[in-house]
Amino acid sequence: MQIDRNNIDELTARLTLTVEPADYTERVEKILKDYKKTSQYPGFRKGKTPMALIRKQYAAPVLADEMNKIISESLGSYIDQEKLEILGNPIPETSTDSAGNWEQPEAFTFTYEIGLAPKISLEFGRSAKFVRHIIKVDKKAIEAAVQDHCRRHGSISEPEEASDTDLLMGHFTQLDASGSPVEDGIESDSNIALEHLTDRRTRKQLRGAKVGDVFALDPRKVSHGHGDLEKMLGITHEQVHALDGNFNFEVKEIKRLTPHENDQELRDKVLGKDVVSSEKEFREKVSEELHSQFDRDAEHVFRRRFVVDLIEYMKIQMPDAFLKRWIQKNNEQPLSEEQMAKEYPNYAESMRWQLLQQAVMKDSDLRVSAEELEEEAKRVIGAQYAQYGMPLEGEMLDNFAKNALSNDEERRRIADIIIERKVVDSLKPKVTIKDKSVNFDDFAKLAAEVR
Repeated sequence: MQIDRNNIDELTARLTLTVEPADYTERVEKILKDYKKTSQYPGFRKGKTPMALIRKQYAAPVLADEMNKIISESLGSYIDQEKLEILGNPIPETSTDSAGNWEQPEAFTFTYEIGLAPKISLEFGRSAKFVRHIIKVDKKAIEAAVQDHCRRHGSISEPEEASDTDLLMGHFTQLDASGSPVEDGIESDSNIALEHLTDRRTRKQLRGAKVGDVFALDPRKVSHGHGDLEKMLGITHEQVHALDGNFNFEVKEIKRLTPHENDQELRDKVLGKDVVSSEKEFREKVSEELHSQFDRDAEHVFRRRFVVDLIEYMKIQMPDAFLKRWIQKNNEQPLSEEQMAKEYPNYAESMRWQLLQQAVMKDSDLRVSAEELEEEAKRVIGAQYAQYGMPLEGEMLDNFAKNALSNDEERRRIADIIIERKVVDSLKPKVTIKDKSVNFDDFAKLAAEVR
């Protein structure tokens, strides 16, 4: 067996495999002899069929099967011995018909193209500068937090008519071009928060709504982006893109939140009985909470943004043409040029991040222990249940964590969380990070971009 490598460019190469009779003859002969022992041909006793007949019927398919095994083994050994870091799998360039004569075999020649992983340097230099956005705890932010406490501890009523700040709970029904319900069309129970509607005409249309009223409206104008529309109508991402026309929205309930008065009763509910006794002290406590909360939020957004910005800064080159061919070859359904152009950038970005993570893990000898997995699983699961007001503790939380880690997919997901955290922690000291103060609204926009 001989394998020759010719570099096509920096990140792709062609491997030429020459398989000689000495590489396959013994293997093929052994299998044919085993076939002879068990074969039964008319006119011959079991195991007595002439070898010429066995070869005529089985030699070519056995050789083809063994050749595939030899090629796979040889490619794997060569890649390991040469310490090649490849992306995807080798793509065959030679058809079996053109590789050699299967009926009268001698030497066979096969060619494969491979994509090579780019070299990742973790030396960034002084030009690697990144921004960590810090939210200003100003009067506006404190006032917004106070009002949020008022809303959280407010009361819910059910008015007869909807105002600009009410919540409409109802049922969506898909309509056709003539305004009639679509047979077997999309239907969903969902809500519309009038307070957050940006389309003035739709808000005006729904203002004064009563239970039982039905409105024909565009669901895009009562949702906030594709993700929100998916949840509102209970549909897939593909259905969102294909969605057209209006829906009927029948009002089932109207909910009105009346905020709590900003008084001593509110302060006691938020902070505890008599912890503070004045509006000034309450705002000081709110300010302390905001500093802590904003710092956590700032770190979360920075870490998500840092991953994207660092990869963009590094300009990691990829064997794009090779990877596109490999994706096309391994995809169950062929991708159109338009689909490939749309989906490939995200795939390449994810691949770059994986390569960077692997480089950091290797450089810093980072590992994930069983104890870390268990603690992270408890943290993730505990936070999920806490969102619904169902705190988990002690033995129950331990059992939930163990059950989660027994699932391979969930275990990988939790391990990925730990790995990303460790990798970012390892990368941060290698670059320059400067804090920049922004107001809450600007920060919310930045946060929305990385969710």
